[in-house]
Amino acid sequence: MRIVVVHNRYRSAQPSGENNVVDREVALLRSGGHEVSLFSRDSDSISDMSTVDKALVPLRVPWNRAVRGELTGFLRSFRPDVVHLHNTFPLLSPSVVAACTDAGVPVVATLHNYSMVCPPGTLYRDGRVCTSCVGRAPLPAVRGR
Repeated sequence: MRIVVVHNRYRSAQPSGENNVVDREVALLRSGGHEVSLFSRDSDSISDMSTVDKALVPLRVPWNRAVRGELTGFLRSFRPDVVHLHNTFPLLSPSVVAACTDAGVPVVATLHNYSMVCPPGTLYRDGRVCTSCVGRAPLPAVRGR
């Protein structure tokens, strides 16, 4: 089976179980005879960006057109059977799902936290469960700081 694993790696200074899961998944799939390619970004690269590019990162979090186009082309050339999506924050964005649709490739996702529906990824604020942003724009998160 041909598989693409999509993941935005957390900063190396911040230990990440997600990074470990992705690394182990790729190794396990390869040891099982699958052809696996990793499409990833590394949050450590943000520190090397120009000031302008750093300022643009938050604007690309909801939708990164450049990444969508890059992944679409990659999927069309690699021709995987499936994409396994992990983390998209902050450099990939949910546009990767559209790239899979563009290329006609099925996608499955492992959601390690609630970041797709909650900016801090916890569904928790001020000492209690919070679902204010679920199903709507993250304006309540901005108000709640």
